[in-house]
Amino acid sequence: MAQPRKGQQNRRFLIMHGFLLGLALLWFAGCSTITSSDGVPRTMEADYGRSVTFNRLEMMVNPPDAADPKPPVGMPPQAAKNAQDRYDKSFKEKERPAPLIQVIGGQ
Repeated sequence: MAQPRKGQQNRRFLIMHGFLLGLALLWFAGCSTITSSDGVPRTMEADYGRSVTFNRLEMMVNPPDAADPKPPVGMPPQAAKNAQDRYDKSFKEKERPAPLIQVIGGQ
């Protein structure tokens, strides 16, 4: 009776270790593709340094093809002009009335 249970535990142990080994290999493979394997910077990276690397990583996270290239439609031209005018007016300083100074007492 103890023999089948030990066989199941051994099989479960092998499956879990195989799964963890596979995950570790995928993780290492993913880490190796981000950087160049030989350690030599490419022409663009040598000229511009980290900005090229950061831009490449940014394009992986937010691909430019994900944006909708079509212009928005549906708002009439006059409504768009009014909305833009209200937006522009929000940045102008509002005129404030001069403060009223009262002197109490005196001659």
